[in-house]
Formats: sequence, structure tokens, C-alpha cells
Amino acid sequence: MKNYIKILALALVALVVASCLDGDQMNTPPGGAKPFLMMTNNSTGGTLVNSGIRYFGSQALLLNPTIDNDTMTFAVSLQGVESFSKDINVTLSTPADALDDYLATDKIPYEMMPSTGYDFVSTSGVIPKGKSYAEFKVVIHPSKINLKKNYMLPITATNDAGITMSSNYGYVYYHAIGNAIAGLYTWQFIRCSNPSCSNGPDANSFSGKTTVFAPVDPTTVTVATGYFTQPNYIITFKDDGSGNLSNFAVKLDPAALAADWDPAGIAVASGPTITVSPDYLKFTIKYTTLTRNVTDVYVKK
Repeated sequence: MKNYIKILALALVALVVASCLDGDQMNTPPGGAKPFLMMTNNSTGGTLVNSGIRYFGSQALLLNPTIDNDTMTFAVSLQGVESFSKDINVTLSTPADALDDYLATDKIPYEMMPSTGYDFVSTSGVIPKGKSYAEFKVVIHPSKINLKKNYMLPITATNDAGITMSSNYGYVYYHAIGNAIAGLYTWQFIRCSNPSCSNGPDANSFSGKTTVFAPVDPTTVTVATGYFTQPNYIITFKDDGSGNLSNFAVKLDPAALAADWDPAGIAVASGPTITVSPDYLKFTIKYTTLTRNVTDVYVKK
């Protein structure tokens, strides 16, 4: 996959252990229960799942409108047996009734991704006798998608062998959260070795990097600060739906600070504060610790 569409929340990767998760039809040991199929958000099937509602975040797309084509690879995977006695013909579908599967969790209503926004390389394939998966590809066209809307492309499959599809991992939920400020940014990090910054930036500063404002919901994004273990800022704002943004606020992820900064004796003394340019293309965030002065500057690409 190219670098322009990023799969978010990579920390959610699921390595399936020998026993099933409670209530999950996922990885029945060979020779055990009846075989079943599941969708896997990776190219080879197997135990790297990243699909279904459980790993919904791992199926999020960050779309760069300057890119015409980018390819996502996924698989229909045979589980519960090492192989099947004949070829299994599988056919993809995109049922609209799956759009609301995650609504109770994130409260975001998704629209079906428009047909101009994607193309399947093929909607049918074969899991050959003796094999365990069929690989598929879908080409996303970000330049043809309205990035301010919440879109989903739910993908599942049927088969001609009467094999049941997993109820927990029967879909790949590719989705894009509409957010006015999400996307790719150039990143400058300025670190001073004392809170007053009287000696100017130190050697830990950098510029010219690229980072991501990753959408959490239509009015929240996260992005890393450059300092120490680089926890996320959480940026929130209001959007009136007519292009007017207001009430920008920022905080450092409290859970990350508790896990990484508190044990190291690092405490935030002031801030963070956020300054946003009138065109919403430049974001400057500042804070101090007991010993450092930190500024992160992000400019929309």
C-alpha cells in the first residue's frame, strides 16, 4: 500500500492466540469445529485479523485528496481447518445495512462510499484446495471523495461451499471520518532546554517532517508532540457545517502522560495552548514542563 492512505490505530493489531476469545468465532484449532470463513484486513489471511467491529479503528482510512489511486489489500480467510477438500469460490459484496454496525459505539452516521470513490480489482476469487485464503484488492480514489463526509465501504463475502462466515469478523469496515482539519501536515518541533527558552532552540529541535492529524470523530483529531515519548495532543473544535470552525482546544493525552511521563518525573507546568491561523491551515501548540519549553507547529499540506 502506498504511503498516502494510512491505516490508523495500528496498535490495535490482533495476534490470535491458540484459544478463542470468549464468544468470538475466530480461530478454531485445526481438526476442531466446523470450518468457517472470516475477512482479514491483511493480504494473507491467517491470525492477523484487524477486521470486524472489534478492530474497527484499524480499518480507518486517512485520505489525501491529491492522490488519485491507492490500493488496500485484504483477504477472505479459511479458519478451523488446515485446508478444504475442494476449491472455494468466494464473491465480495458491500451490503448497505452494515453502515450502522458501529453507530452505537462512535455515534457517527456513515454514508456508503460513492461508487466513483473506489474500484475492486476483482469481486470474485478462489481459495484453492489445500490453501487457506483468497487475496483481494480495492483501489481507493481520494480525489473523488468529499473529505468532509463520513464514508464507509463495508466488505464481506459469500461462497459456493456452504461455509459459514464469522459473525464477529465477517466484514472489513473501511471507513473515512469526515473532519475539517484531518490530513497530512508538515511538522516543526522546537525544544528549548529551559522553560524561558532564553538560550533558544536546542539540538533536539527539528523541521520538515510529515505527520498526521488523525480523525477521532468529526470534531476531534490527535497528533503527536515531538517531546520525549511523543504522546498525542487531543485537539477539539466546533464545526458549524458551513466552513466555520471555532472553540479550538488542546490537551496532552492524560493516559499517555500517566504511563510514560509521570514515572520519569516529567510534569507539565503550563499549557498546552493552541493558536490557529484564520484559514485553519497552521496550528501552533505550546507548553512548558518544569525544565523545558516546547512548541509544535503543523502546516496543512
